[in-house]
Amino acid sequence: MRKIKQLEDQTHQLQKQVATHKQEEEALLNEMEVTGQAFEDMQEQNSRLLQQLREKDDANFKLMTERIKSNQLHKLAREEKDTLREQVQALSLQIEAMHTAIRKLEEKERFLQTVLTNAEKELHLRNQAMDLNKRKAIESAQSAADLKLHLEKYHAQMKEAQQVVAEKTSSLEAEAYKTKRLQEEIAQLRRKTERMKKIEQAGTLDEVMLEEIREYKETLTCPSCKVKRKDAVLTKCFHVFCWDCLRTRYETRQRKCPKCNAAFGANDYHRLYLGS
Repeated sequence: MRKIKQLEDQTHQLQKQVATHKQEEEALLNEMEVTGQAFEDMQEQNSRLLQQLREKDDANFKLMTERIKSNQLHKLAREEKDTLREQVQALSLQIEAMHTAIRKLEEKERFLQTVLTNAEKELHLRNQAMDLNKRKAIESAQSAADLKLHLEKYHAQMKEAQQVVAEKTSSLEAEAYKTKRLQEEIAQLRRKTERMKKIEQAGTLDEVMLEEIREYKETLTCPSCKVKRKDAVLTKCFHVFCWDCLRTRYETRQRKCPKCNAAFGANDYHRLYLGS
């Protein structure tokens, strides 16, 4: 009986424990259910947060991309603006240069117009002057024809006068030559007279002979260089000199006779041979 009592007590105790375990199990199940729900809620919240985070990342990336694009566009816009500004400056310079060129062309056009007007006036005056000159040329041609006739007549008269002058000149030259020869003969006679006087004054014949020899030597010596013997004659005036003196005077263009200044040429002096 006692043992049954113990068994019953144990059974009752075990039933209590089973009930307690059931309660604990139910509590655990409830807690697990609550925890699972919380976990699901947390997972759902995490999913929403992750989604929001991805969306924010996407939005931030999009914003960053758009900002980069905006910066690039701004940089491009600034570069284009600078390029346009440079182009505008270049165009402004070109326009200013074109305006300057246009002003210069306008000034040149005005200058050329003035030159053209002056040229037209000058051409008109030249045409008038040319007409006047034509009339004067016709008159001058007529006067020239008349003058030509008079000139031909004067030339004929001058030719006749030149012939007369030439004849008279030849005659005068001949007379001058004769006069020169007479003067030389007179001088020679004077020398002979003086020699005769010396002979009369001298007492010996030897002195007279020596004086004559000296005079003969002087006569045979070239009067130009007074050294060499006379061996050439000028056929223009028949004065006699040495060949070297005449050739030297011809080569140095002193082509006149040393005595009478008569002009001579290459064929007017010849060798002269004095001897037997």
